[in-house]
Amino acid sequence: MAGCCGGTTCGIGRCFGHFSRRYTRRYERRGLEATQKQLVAGLREVGFDGRSLLEIGCGVGYLHQHLLLRGAATAVGVDLAEAMLTEARALAARQGLAERVRYVSGDFQIMAPELDAADITLLDKVVCCYPDAPGLMAAAIGRTKQACALTLPRRHWFNRAAAHLGAGLFRVVGSTYRPFVHDPTAIDRQMRAAGFEPAFEARTLIWLTRIYRRAPAPPAGD
Repeated sequence: MAGCCGGTTCGIGRCFGHFSRRYTRRYERRGLEATQKQLVAGLREVGFDGRSLLEIGCGVGYLHQHLLLRGAATAVGVDLAEAMLTEARALAARQGLAERVRYVSGDFQIMAPELDAADITLLDKVVCCYPDAPGLMAAAIGRTKQACALTLPRRHWFNRAAAHLGAGLFRVVGSTYRPFVHDPTAIDRQMRAAGFEPAFEARTLIWLTRIYRRAPAPPAGD
């Protein structure tokens, strides 16, 4: 599999890899975050029982593992941080899921052609870490059969200011990682243009959760 492409994306892997064990401990103590609970609620409406999952930027894996334990069939997790995947494999093994999940390290946008399409694609707090949102979403769309679920920052002044401050701090410490607040409207247009329609939306003060479902093909002859 291709590795990360350098620059900002490699900075993502190095930055988040340091916190892999902390993410696992947090999940074991508290469970899913509020936005992830919203995402799971939306996926219940869309339907994930018996479906295959592809999680981009899967971290330590607890989101797709949560869905596997509740009816999803199989999952592939992709992440730039090998330390995250080490934790994900261990967590999957502890929950008896090792045979139903596969983990791949690298930049999803580069390696997408090598991966099988999945029924449902997950991007939980991933778009905000990636510099090329249209390219990432195009790669995700190309590997999505039925539904795409994502959580991204709402585009208001507070989030933009926080991203600007965060970028400055990471620059000072010598990290190439940068946070981004991409335009949800542009992503919505891209999803609709690719043949998807909105199926679920929820919000917190900071985050926007959306699920898009592939629109049914028009009847023959239309």
